[in-house]
Amino acid sequence: MTVLTDVLLVDPKWILDSLGDAVISIDLEGRVSFANSAAISLSEHDFGRGLAVATFLPFVDVGGESIFVEGFSVSGSDMLLSGALLPHTGDCQYTIKIRDVTDGDGDVVGRSISVLKDSLAAAVHYGDGESHLDPLTELMGRQEFERRLENLVNDAASSSRTHALLYIDIDQFKLINDTSGHVAGDNLIKSIADCLQTELFIGDMLCRLGGDEFGVLLSNVDSFEARSIANRLIKAIKRMHFVWSGISHNTSISIGVVLIDENTSDRESVMSQADVAMYSAKEDGRGRVHLYDKNDKKLSRLHDDMDWVHRINMALAADDFCLVTERIMPLVDENNRTTTFKELLVRMRYNGEMLRPGQFMPAAERFGLMPQIDRWVIKNFFNYLQRNTEINNQDVMFSINISGQSLCQEAFLEFVYRCLRRGNVNPEIICFEITETVAITNFSVVTRFIHRVHELGGKFALDDFGTGMSSFGYLQELPVDFVKIDGLFVHDMDKNPVHEAMVRSINDISHVLGKRTIAEFVERQEVFDQLQLMGVDYAQGYLHGRPTDLIDLSSLVT
Repeated sequence: MTVLTDVLLVDPKWILDSLGDAVISIDLEGRVSFANSAAISLSEHDFGRGLAVATFLPFVDVGGESIFVEGFSVSGSDMLLSGALLPHTGDCQYTIKIRDVTDGDGDVVGRSISVLKDSLAAAVHYGDGESHLDPLTELMGRQEFERRLENLVNDAASSSRTHALLYIDIDQFKLINDTSGHVAGDNLIKSIADCLQTELFIGDMLCRLGGDEFGVLLSNVDSFEARSIANRLIKAIKRMHFVWSGISHNTSISIGVVLIDENTSDRESVMSQADVAMYSAKEDGRGRVHLYDKNDKKLSRLHDDMDWVHRINMALAADDFCLVTERIMPLVDENNRTTTFKELLVRMRYNGEMLRPGQFMPAAERFGLMPQIDRWVIKNFFNYLQRNTEINNQDVMFSINISGQSLCQEAFLEFVYRCLRRGNVNPEIICFEITETVAITNFSVVTRFIHRVHELGGKFALDDFGTGMSSFGYLQELPVDFVKIDGLFVHDMDKNPVHEAMVRSINDISHVLGKRTIAEFVERQEVFDQLQLMGVDYAQGYLHGRPTDLIDLSSLVT
């Protein structure tokens, strides 16, 4: 039998009677000392103290063997059994959880038994490898959680009772997973599950929803009680010491709280609101609790962004992105200038429309989806180059944007190196773009990455220079090949003398440092002419055409 824990604490009888699941207490001789209403309803006998549990609830396993034998009282062997049957209830199956109950000195004084009706009765059989329990934590999994949540929503709609959902996410779990390995990550999840379990009362249902996420369902609580319990969980995890391979890790969780009342529409809306509240707790600084409030404008905006997360994930799964290119025009006609220079841009298909980056990128950046999009761009473009090997021998260059989130992942950088080393791809026609702010914030990582790409023949461009944390000192240290002058200064430089001076300064210093310059947002001929007179190397903008699909090979040499 599988080991699991289920703590019995002394709670008011009315709380236990309000639960939909059976709760029973037995003494050391296996006699029933307490049974809630749900347990009594399962039995063929009237409840009376001293009745043997094997008589009160004569459960058998799928093989027909009795689970509670006469005198059942063995302690020290906590267990869980799925697929249990009560002969007089027909084919209904149950999950039984049993645990010792100890006093203040740690001595065993009895046992607690919880009986949960199995909603997957026809499909789940003990021993056949199928179970709705999470194998790592031995907590109930998402399917059972959603069934219980549905019950609470229905109960709130038909009564005056209110319930709550706590949506829990481990803070910076990926960092521990990446630095110490997946075994460490699994052990952290198990440790946090155990810690959360000890802080909850019987009737509070803790489930693992997947990955590093947990859910807690609280029955008959108001918003104050729900927040208090959530704060208790936050403090318990902060006190926890997690050490792996001699390294001590700080632990914290963020919790989104949603109250389930008569106005709650359905289970899906509760989960969506909880997700939004949890992310808001993270944005507030992690290790915090956030209660969902439909009138909170910040949560409303966050909810909209999270809708985009779902759309982006669907687009990634369905391959609903596409690549377009925007021409970067040479301004100085010299032999060492690339004839054709194009920046790769990504678009997303949604509801028959082609969405621009400004419509989905903010949500992708906010919720950490940029590495997945960056990988899609690089993978698909390099596949394109392998299918069209003649491009490798042309006088062209393609510029590919890389986000700050991707640059912070060693696995992503290794992915880029592998792509550059693939056959039938010439690294010399590839230029990676990173923004000025990202480069300076992650200076050592970026510098190392640039050097490795240079070793393979690739190039680098520093994007949006002049608006972020601009420093010519950093520019001197960063071994980039191109400096892209931010369009904020370029678009009206023919009318704004301050912006003209900024463009001139960036261009002159970049040239002194041996770097070529690209002016962004060039949309008028007057600006183009002024940039050419100034000696800027390239111009990019709608003056010479809007982005076009990466399909027509002839466009590469026009």
